[in-house]
Amino acid sequence: MTKAALWTLATALLAAIGCNGNTKYLTEDRMNNGLVVILPGIEGESGFNQDIRRGLLSARIQRALPIHSWGRPVPIAGVLLNQMDVIGNRLAAANIAKMIVQYQDTHPGRPVHLIGHSGGGGIAVFAAESMPAGRKVDGLILLHASISSAYDLTKALSRTKNGIANFYCRDDVGLLVIGTILAGNVDGTHGPAAGAIGFDKPGSGAPAEKQAAYAKLYEVEITSGEAGGGAHSAGTSASFVLRKVSPWVTSHSWPAAGGRYVYGK
Repeated sequence: MTKAALWTLATALLAAIGCNGNTKYLTEDRMNNGLVVILPGIEGESGFNQDIRRGLLSARIQRALPIHSWGRPVPIAGVLLNQMDVIGNRLAAANIAKMIVQYQDTHPGRPVHLIGHSGGGGIAVFAAESMPAGRKVDGLILLHASISSAYDLTKALSRTKNGIANFYCRDDVGLLVIGTILAGNVDGTHGPAAGAIGFDKPGSGAPAEKQAAYAKLYEVEITSGEAGGGAHSAGTSASFVLRKVSPWVTSHSWPAAGGRYVYGK
């Protein structure tokens, strides 16, 4: 890849993602090794997603590691809008998919993962769904995802090579059960989030396509105690990401080596 083409891509990525601390994680060497897009919750860039990146750095992952703030940068009101604006959320996800396609065009064969925390978990799913036919990301890693437990993952799973790893925490009741019943998930439905109870398993009468797709869904239950954080941030601590999340990024096939998961609920 020429330096001119690399600069064009880096400029496009920085314009789409924002320059807040991302520049040094979008170097030529890192982009040549792969891309991990970190999608924050509705609050935007914060200590939670910075901790995710610190955990990946501790795991010596030498890939591009941008934090992509996808919502409106409006204090207080913006947080609620980001949670409830279903159309805006899907448009933001479609732009992420375009960015990934551009990266794949200039770096063919490099691994691409999306890590989404809270509302960002829903955006990661939407982004996978927005990938054009014939294009896939390697995998999605969802941490405390604010997307309905009943959401149909068939299309998103079909746009991944390895699947979706959903880290959920039953302790996360305040935000991902009560909060999502009242305010809704980022997909617009009101009810418990997959980040609290996992995704619904297809029934025996589900279409064969859905049954086959869900074979690539890996449910990983965690507790706030084992992760050493709060109920909604346990999966984002740098030490937890180093120990439990990074293997899903570095493994060529899933489930991750040594990964503990339970399919279904």
